[in-house]
Amino acid sequence: MICLVRDISVYYEEYGKGKPVLFIHGSHVDHRMMVDPFEPIFNEKQGYRRIYLDLPGRGKTPPASWIKNSDNILEIVMDFIDAIIGDENFLLAGCSYGGYISLGLICKMEHRIDGVLLLCPQIDPREDECLPDKQIIYKSEKTDLEVMSSDTDKFYLNMTVIASPQTFDKWQTIIAPALQIADGEFISNYNDWYSDDFHRSVSNVVFDKPSCILTGRQDNITGYRIANELVERFTRATFAILDCAGHMLQAERESLFGQLVKDWTDRVEQYS
Repeated sequence: MICLVRDISVYYEEYGKGKPVLFIHGSHVDHRMMVDPFEPIFNEKQGYRRIYLDLPGRGKTPPASWIKNSDNILEIVMDFIDAIIGDENFLLAGCSYGGYISLGLICKMEHRIDGVLLLCPQIDPREDECLPDKQIIYKSEKTDLEVMSSDTDKFYLNMTVIASPQTFDKWQTIIAPALQIADGEFISNYNDWYSDDFHRSVSNVVFDKPSCILTGRQDNITGYRIANELVERFTRATFAILDCAGHMLQAERESLFGQLVKDWTDRVEQYS
């Protein structure tokens, strides 16, 4: 489906009916990286309208020359919310860069957000001094790392902690196709323009509704240390650092990921 936001045709998919849940993907991927891990969980639950959008320059949403920084991306997402969700309260789930945008949404419309899930969130895009060293903890005998020579394969090796046929299949079917169609030049042009105002806002964000913050102990892309700073300001948060998990946490620790997402929705339903 298409939603016209200003001069941009924003592509999105939605499933189910009920309380809206907005999913925001990471930097160079698209809606598929959120659909794949979350839909099997929400398919088992009733009463949720799941909305997955493609950010500009990713998936089927084109870029625009006027987009210069994350403030502009945030404006587009807020206009999208007004158009598709209207004045309803909603739940929010953001992964990596989508987590950064989610923090901006909390700053702007906290009163409308009834719960937040942050998956391997990017908290400070300019901070990389606290990242764990890259390591592969497990390599399946069926996963031949030596023959992986393409740029996307190398990117997989840079991200994965559990190198198994299962995680590589997720990479090939969900992540790699999105990377191949993303407008890398557009993303690079604005990725260097994180405004100080935006960052000051998200650095002081507070949230007092059911939250879930999931990080990977071996995540060398966004890490876990900086996300830990949210714990005192997200007063209803479950915060987890999962061992044997990197920036593909949802695939590497799929079972535990599912349990924690279900716990989050249970808390939203029972203790809001």
